[in-house]
Amino acid sequence: MTFVFRRPECRTRRRSHALFTQHLRESGHKVCICGGYHYQHRPGSPYCERNPQSAALLASRYGASDEEVADIALDLALAPPPAAARPRKAMACPF
Repeated sequence: MTFVFRRPECRTRRRSHALFTQHLRESGHKVCICGGYHYQHRPGSPYCERNPQSAALLASRYGASDEEVADIALDLALAPPPAAARPRKAMACPF
């Protein structure tokens, strides 16, 4: 079995890294390198730091009990969204 590189947006597959990076350059899509995975991945993937539930999934990965994971997920669901995710308020028209 050979390692296959997958494009984050359309999930097409490439068998060589050179073809994969060429395809990414041509398409303009970005990959995430946050450290949630040991490879470049799609932004918002389950263990990606951009995923709002990544803390609960990481706790589960590192051996937390089901109750602890459920508590973390509940805390994340009830917490207000980060400032970057909140919609901006429209400015009043000065005229």
